[in-house]
Amino acid sequence: FKEIVNEMILALEGGFNFSNRSFGINLNGYVTNWKNKPFPYGVSVPDPQDPTETLRININGMDAIHAGGEFDLAWKINKYVSTEFMFSYGDWIWNSSKTIFIPQYDSLEISFDAQGVHVGDAAQSALSASIRFEPFKSFYLKFQFQYFDRYFANFDPFSLQGENGGRESWRIPAYSMLNLFTGYRYKLKKCVLFCNGSITNLLNNYFITDARNNYNAPFNFDAQSATVMFGQGLRFNVSLGIQF
Repeated sequence: FKEIVNEMILALEGGFNFSNRSFGINLNGYVTNWKNKPFPYGVSVPDPQDPTETLRININGMDAIHAGGEFDLAWKINKYVSTEFMFSYGDWIWNSSKTIFIPQYDSLEISFDAQGVHVGDAAQSALSASIRFEPFKSFYLKFQFQYFDRYFANFDPFSLQGENGGRESWRIPAYSMLNLFTGYRYKLKKCVLFCNGSITNLLNNYFITDARNNYNAPFNFDAQSATVMFGQGLRFNVSLGIQF
């Protein structure tokens, strides 16, 4: 790894927020130009001295642009009911397409095209909405809905070569979850007893939370070629405690 260059992050962000005793809102927008984004293990290339072996080399100049917006609000409708909402939308793309010559390895040439290809390994659209009930003092019940979309499988942008130049990685199917939270607090003279419980993925939905593009042959940028991690099904948690 020679001639390693520092990464440079240029960012512009703006927003608006308002709040009072019962209502709050936040709106935020951002654009980030991430220049020379590093890859910890570099790129694997054939060894010019021994084609049966590979080398790991560093390549500078891999750029990405992250742009998007976020919106969230909280509203206490009355002393019994409150609600929260969050939505985020991003457009995160690679911004590099070039041919690189590596003179120390007999002018080894590497060409790739990741221009305009969406960055993988994160949902670029996300939504969350919840409603909380407190029918009597110290007891609450909260339902939360979560939704994730535009999630592209993780991939190596340097692999976008030849006829696969500029090709998007496999897009994971959108998925959603419904969660339930509840709790009760009982105040004694010198301490507080509490009981909290939660059920995650209440409807026991079947979904994929992570994927790696083209991990299995044939490399067709699809579900068959990807390796995936499935989300957990219905699960619950109960906690009992005392605060002094």
